[in-house]
Amino acid sequence: MKKSFDELKLTGNLPSPAGVGMKILTLTQKEDFSADDIAKTIQTDPALTGRIIKMANSAASAGVKVITNVNDAVVRLGARTVRNVALGFSLISAYRQGGCKSFDYQRYWTESLARAVACQTISARKRMGAPSDAYICGLLSGIGRLALACVHPQAYADVLAQTSPRTNDLELARVEQQASTWTIANSAPRCCGTGICPTRTRTRSRTFAASPADDPANSDRVATMLRLLLRVSSSIAQLLLDDAANRPALWSQVEVWAKEVQMSTQEFIATCDQIAREWQDWGKTLAIRTSKVDPFTEIAARAAEASQPAAPEIALAADAPTTPDESDGTPASNAAAIEPLTILAIDDDPVCLKLLLTHLKRTGHNLISAPNGKAGLQAALEHGPHVIITDWMMPEMDGLELVKQIRRIELGKDIHILMLTGREEEDRVVEAFEAGVDDVVTKPFNPRILLSRVSSGERIVRLREQVSTDRRKMEDQVAELAILNRRLNNSSNTDALTQVANRRYGVAELEDQWNKTTSLAVIMLDLDHFKRVNDSFGHDAGDQVLREAAKILGANVRKSDTVCRMGGEEFMVILPDTSPDEAKIVAERLRNALAAHVIQHGSFEGHVTASLGVAVRTGNMEHSTALYKAADEAVYASKQAGRNRVTFAA
Repeated sequence: MKKSFDELKLTGNLPSPAGVGMKILTLTQKEDFSADDIAKTIQTDPALTGRIIKMANSAASAGVKVITNVNDAVVRLGARTVRNVALGFSLISAYRQGGCKSFDYQRYWTESLARAVACQTISARKRMGAPSDAYICGLLSGIGRLALACVHPQAYADVLAQTSPRTNDLELARVEQQASTWTIANSAPRCCGTGICPTRTRTRSRTFAASPADDPANSDRVATMLRLLLRVSSSIAQLLLDDAANRPALWSQVEVWAKEVQMSTQEFIATCDQIAREWQDWGKTLAIRTSKVDPFTEIAARAAEASQPAAPEIALAADAPTTPDESDGTPASNAAAIEPLTILAIDDDPVCLKLLLTHLKRTGHNLISAPNGKAGLQAALEHGPHVIITDWMMPEMDGLELVKQIRRIELGKDIHILMLTGREEEDRVVEAFEAGVDDVVTKPFNPRILLSRVSSGERIVRLREQVSTDRRKMEDQVAELAILNRRLNNSSNTDALTQVANRRYGVAELEDQWNKTTSLAVIMLDLDHFKRVNDSFGHDAGDQVLREAAKILGANVRKSDTVCRMGGEEFMVILPDTSPDEAKIVAERLRNALAAHVIQHGSFEGHVTASLGVAVRTGNMEHSTALYKAADEAVYASKQAGRNRVTFAA
């Protein structure tokens, strides 16, 4: 799984926070950071600065001083809250749209935010870990799907085309697995590069949502708690996003989670009301559209009155497939061969802005507008336009500063920017181009000249898109080639019968560990009387014995150890950084585990023992083959002494 994810990173398109967001995340992971350090970082991003100050003031009660600077805002909100805003703002701004036509980016972020808020609220109420970490986990737990949409947009669009809005999580996982795209979700929370993970266990959001909370394979307390938190939060998020008419029916399914988190029905209703309010507040802060939700007392009452309580199945995992939601007015994807561009027009003069939009309507493109530079920056971050036409002289933030800010973020590097100015001095024009402007038009503008410049900009945008598409195809081909090479390499290093490392890999790994560490041990073992099994019960029974023996060996060694089948019934275990006493303990554990295991296959049923030899690296050994030979000779000594025993090399 991990290797497959590393291969996908070759594309370079995995979603990760950028710029200020990444800097703040890195800063807050250190123990010695200060509020001043965070404030200085935030101030380099005017859009994030505005949101932080606005959020700090919205939290103020009557009589509390209004905050006007970032330093005070950071102190009032706290570093963890600021980190959450930075992460959400950075990721959401960069990935509001993308090349995967079947992936509803807006709905994905709305759902992720709802799940994050639910995780944070329930965590705070029931003392289930740190609320800020729960928020991050909820926000990122579904990011594997966003990563798939970024890395393989066309392939994942084909996967989503096989599903519907009501496809449950396990069915989607099956479709993804068939398309060979599932492995990326296994490492998704870490693909953001945040390093934030409330637990050291591998966090697969789908498994958390779909597997029982008492699964023995996930007995770790923190992982179990996190799994439960994600399951209930995902269910609440689905309810918040569904149509108002469907919520009473869904409530009958969501309500069962109250017992799981040890809440009474009334407490759970109050918690859901709080989640809905905070979801809407966070939506305003991060510029994510949310929907109105009736009080949950009314939803619960309508659910109780419903004559048919059966409800549509909830896709428990937060990263279930999404399609454009007609209820919130999101338009369906345009299937035309050439889609219209999005053009953002910015001017503080209402008359000039109206005139500009009137002429731009003739282009047939999608138009949005902003009355000043500050609003224009926010609109650019939210909508990701292909072309921006902005006036130069504006209050608060002029066009030149707007261009500089846009060019600093990843989203703004490919936007075609056209500047309108009433001054055409040479120095002014040069200054505009140096700031990142692509073209300049003098005011009052000639409509024909303006539209021709827009048409020229469209050609450049289309060319960039084609280059980007070609680059993605090439990256996909490189990634696929890497996967094929990895599979070929894995096949050449894996024993086909037992699925452990083969002799070729074992010899190379022993040599590699020999060069890395001086504290190295090797266990050689040979299954006792294996020929009798083949002769008496057939080779099928013998193959089953080898498979189960390999499985037992793998289950009783450390992750850093390597189990290899050297040939026939002979195995080798490589133990790096292991003392002689530790090697003896491991060898005895392996011998006892093999002897205690009952193997059943056809008419064969019984125990299989093994003779083991242990050798550790010593100063008089000149090569790894000497270590291997010493362990092998010890195996022979065990057989001579009566088998089913461990012998330590002299």
